[in-house]
Amino acid sequence: MKLEDLKSASPTLISKLHEIGVNSVEHLLVKGFKDIKALIPDVAEGELQDLIIEANRQKGFWFITGTEFAELEKTRICFSTGSKSLDQILGGGVWSWNVAEFYGEMGIGKSQILYTIAVEAANKGYNIIYIDSEGTCREKRMLEIAEKRGYNPSEVGKRLTFIRTLDTDILFEVIDRLPVTIEAKDIKLVCVDSFITPFRAEYIGREMLAPRQQAIGRAAGKLRIMAQVYNIAIAITNQVVAVPTQIPTHGGFEYKPTGGFVLGHISEPRVWVRRAEGSKRIARVVDSSWLPEAEATFKVTEAGVIDV
Repeated sequence: MKLEDLKSASPTLISKLHEIGVNSVEHLLVKGFKDIKALIPDVAEGELQDLIIEANRQKGFWFITGTEFAELEKTRICFSTGSKSLDQILGGGVWSWNVAEFYGEMGIGKSQILYTIAVEAANKGYNIIYIDSEGTCREKRMLEIAEKRGYNPSEVGKRLTFIRTLDTDILFEVIDRLPVTIEAKDIKLVCVDSFITPFRAEYIGREMLAPRQQAIGRAAGKLRIMAQVYNIAIAITNQVVAVPTQIPTHGGFEYKPTGGFVLGHISEPRVWVRRAEGSKRIARVVDSSWLPEAEATFKVTEAGVIDV
C-alpha cells in the first residue's frame, strides 16, 4: 500500500520517508514510531503519530469488529511441512502472521524441516527468503529434496533467496532491510536457521544476559511485526540447553529452548523435535495460543520431511 494513499501524509513527510527508504504503509509500520523519529528528528511527533495510527487503521490493526477480523483471517496463508501428521498438529501447517519455532538438539533435523517447508512453498509458486546464520545451508540439498519429491528443481531454485548472516550486526541489518526485499520479490515465507546462533556466540557470560535478551526481543519482535503486516509466515529454528534433573528422564536432563521467555512470548507455535527410532522424529507442540499440545511422528529422508 502506497504512502500517498494515507490522507494524513503530507507531501513533505512522504518525501522524508522516501529518503530513509520507507516507501510503503507496511514498511512504515515495521519501522515504527521510535525508529522513524530517530531518523527524521525534525518531523512533528503529532503528525507522525497521526500517520502511523491511520496506517494501522488501513491495515486492520485498529478497532475492528469480530466480523471484520474474521474476514481478515481468511487472507492468511498456510505452508505445508511436507508431513501430513506434522501439518495436522500445526493446524494445517506453518501459518502466516506467526513466527513458528522448531527447537531441539543438534542433528535432530531442524534444518531439514525448514528446507522442506521452503521447497513445498516454492513448488506452490511462493517466493522464499532463507536466512542462514550457521553457515550450514546448502542449496544443493534443497534441490535434492525438490527432485526426490517429484518437483522441478530449477523452478524451485528460482524462488529461493539466500542470505548469510555472520554476526548480530549483520542480522539486524538484514532484518532492517527485509521489507524492501519482501516488497520487491513478493516474499511469502521467511526461514531463519538458526535464529539464536549469533546471540549465543556474541553475548557470553551472565553479565551479558540482560543485553542479549533485549537484543533477541528487538530482532524477534521485528520479525513478528513483519509476519503480521505483510501477511507472511516466518519459520525459525532454535537450539536447546540441557538442564540437569533429579528424575532420570531423557538421560537425566531436561531440554529447554534457548532465548528464554523473551523469545517464548514472541514465537508461536513452539515445536519441540526429538529423536525416535532410526530416522524417525517426534514433534510436540508445547506452546500455542490456539493449538492443543499434541505429538506427531515423521521421518527425515533424502526427500526431506515425510510421514512414517
